[in-house]
Amino acid sequence: MRFLVTAAVLILIGIVIKFDLQQGTVPLTSFYQDTVPCVEQESYQSISVRVTEGDTIYSLFAATPSPIAMPFPERLARFYELNPHLQLQSLVAGELILLPIHARTSEICSK
Repeated sequence: MRFLVTAAVLILIGIVIKFDLQQGTVPLTSFYQDTVPCVEQESYQSISVRVTEGDTIYSLFAATPSPIAMPFPERLARFYELNPHLQLQSLVAGELILLPIHARTSEICSK
């Protein structure tokens, strides 16, 4: 009889511990500090360049590289944001255009 009572008590303790671990106070306890979400903020600058005969967008990008690596499609998109009048036309010699340069990346963390 003692064996059955001991087994029942052990099973009851096991059930209580299992329930407490799954749905009780342990999952509600915070073991770690709340993490603060960080957002990367990129800053871009532009430089003005006068186009000469035979210049292309590719040659201008090669002649004025960005200090921080910037993918070509992203740089081209920024180029057209700065120079919307060049969307459907080629470069004209003597024209002053703006070339985008990736200046820096910084992280802003706030609560």
